[in-house]
Amino acid sequence: MAITGSSSSAATSDAPARAADVVVGLATYNHARTAGAVVGHVRQSLEALPSVRWCIVAADGGSTDGTLERMREAAGGTDAFVEVPYTIHPADALDVPYHGLPGRARALRAILQEARTRQARACLVLDARADPPSANWPAAVDPLSAGELDYVSPVYCRHPATAGLVHGVVSPVFRALYGLRLSTPLAMEFGCSGRFLEAALGETVWDSEREQRTIDLWLSTMAAVGGFQVGEAHVGGRHGSERPDVNLATTVSQVVGALFSEMESRVQVWQRIRGSRPVRQLGERQTCEEPALDVGSLIESFKLGYAALQEVWAEVLPPMAILQWRRLATQPMDGFRVDEALWARTIYDFAMGHRLRVIARDHLLRSLTPLYLAWLASFIQQTRHTGVEEAEARIEQLALAFEAEKPYIISQWRWPERFRPVKLRR
Repeated sequence: MAITGSSSSAATSDAPARAADVVVGLATYNHARTAGAVVGHVRQSLEALPSVRWCIVAADGGSTDGTLERMREAAGGTDAFVEVPYTIHPADALDVPYHGLPGRARALRAILQEARTRQARACLVLDARADPPSANWPAAVDPLSAGELDYVSPVYCRHPATAGLVHGVVSPVFRALYGLRLSTPLAMEFGCSGRFLEAALGETVWDSEREQRTIDLWLSTMAAVGGFQVGEAHVGGRHGSERPDVNLATTVSQVVGALFSEMESRVQVWQRIRGSRPVRQLGERQTCEEPALDVGSLIESFKLGYAALQEVWAEVLPPMAILQWRRLATQPMDGFRVDEALWARTIYDFAMGHRLRVIARDHLLRSLTPLYLAWLASFIQQTRHTGVEEAEARIEQLALAFEAEKPYIISQWRWPERFRPVKLRR
């Protein structure tokens, strides 16, 4: 097998980097527990492609826990393992991003620049926290290398309720706005062609403080609206990437805030898009288990939130929506159902409230959490014991509801003076 790359000690030398067909990048910052295993898995997968020249690139932000040492050991001394540093600014360290990697945009730029230097035809960016790593990413190599696809997003083997925020908010909004049926628009893993990485590196977002948190969504949106060929790879399970030290309200604030910020920056694009299109599927869908979630506690959290946040929601939601949520707060568990159109309009109303800054944005976004838990409880109630296929069919119905309600947000956005929620008397 032809192996390319330079050793880490030579990565900053004047010697020209040797070409690689495929570059696999990992962005790391104190990920010693998992990063070595990921490198070992990647190396094993690449060695199974004897005709492919490859290189593993570690973009590290200055780890102090032995991350790089474990990655070097797993690489086995091969000169196809390359280290490239990236900078973490003081402001990054003060933030706690939901994805756990301060300065992520700068890390991704370092990987993509190295891939461009090595004239890579395909670049895969994998999550150094995955334990074990997703198994089926090699399926994306050939279509990316051949120019058949420019951007590949992962589809993980997990029940929709396990990633409720993605399936209940991010994916349906992304689909309605940008017309692309992408399952995981906010994934920390992706594959791209040389054409895509060249176009992405030509943009000016990489040092933006906002994009350090939202770069993954920015990349997916660029792929959707930039004239690129997009696919999805069924890559297997998703393990070990959650951050238990970040609470749900913070995650909702950051994830939905990223979605709304991207929405504001691309308003001239999404207002012209109607309908949605599928993407090419790579690999085979795998079965997954239904999660064990306590619906009663979700509903109770919603009801407590309703009691505490009515005044906040009245700044955002129209009277009819407030009445519908009020009725839900009195419903018993057996009859607890969140209408799909209500949920779609609620998210769109929060997007308008975010745009107009009706209250402090972080406070606004955090107040969405009990409403999200209500939707999640309703979704679980409707799909419990029905199997993954039925759950995915429900997600499809939800996505269609967001598409159907898109004229509502377009109208609100074009004529914001109409956005005047009227507070109801209690």
